[in-house]
Amino acid sequence: MRWMILLAYCACAAEAAAGPNSDRPDIYGLINILYLKADANLDGHITQTELSDVFKGFDKNGDGTVTNSEFVELWMILTSQTNALANAYFHLGDLNDDKVIDQHDYPIMFQIFDLDHDGSVSSKEFGTKWEDIIRETPFAVLFERADKNQDEFLSHGEFRGFFDSFDKNNDHAVSNAEFDEGWQHADFALLSDSHQLFGDVDKDGSGAIDSHDMDALFSQYDTNGDNKIALQEVIQLKNLLTLSQGGGAPVG
Repeated sequence: MRWMILLAYCACAAEAAAGPNSDRPDIYGLINILYLKADANLDGHITQTELSDVFKGFDKNGDGTVTNSEFVELWMILTSQTNALANAYFHLGDLNDDKVIDQHDYPIMFQIFDLDHDGSVSSKEFGTKWEDIIRETPFAVLFERADKNQDEFLSHGEFRGFFDSFDKNNDHAVSNAEFDEGWQHADFALLSDSHQLFGDVDKDGSGAIDSHDMDALFSQYDTNGDNKIALQEVIQLKNLLTLSQGGGAPVG
């Protein structure tokens, strides 16, 4: 029942949030919708229980765990986003990497949203963190593509190929045009992020991202020095982006 209520509530509100010429809801409008769903008593602050209830809304069979298939099905309905993006959001919510979102993830999730650590999540914190998550999702998608052996880590060689899915002519270098095209084709949120990210990764200014550029990044983002990069390490690439171009935080 909770799943159907969330579906009905968000689907109607998301339709209203969509632009007049858009075939999908504005993702920032969806943030506002999720905030209103979370702040159940409308007091301007979200408790851990209220935040957990948002994710519990994806628990279609009511067994206390949100599986990948449950989350992806509803997220795609709500947002009209691709399966790859929906999967990315799921993996970013599965904070202990046990393939479900449940009571083990919720306390960690609340700590992440509670930016000032005061024991509650304000509307500003909720919006700020969701904007952050929106910018993490492309890196989560690219992580899944690059993780060829599906061991949940990127070896040095796999990381070299992090942007290979954008390499249209298979010359082992990704041009600016290829990068923009690949970013748009994947339906990642902001094209402005593509422009900025390309310049930040192409450190030598060669006009293409190649193995030399990726080698320079590997040592920087292998933060624990184990010669492999986990998802939580690779999404830190978002820090290359200026987080000031979003559609605005929720109002509360």
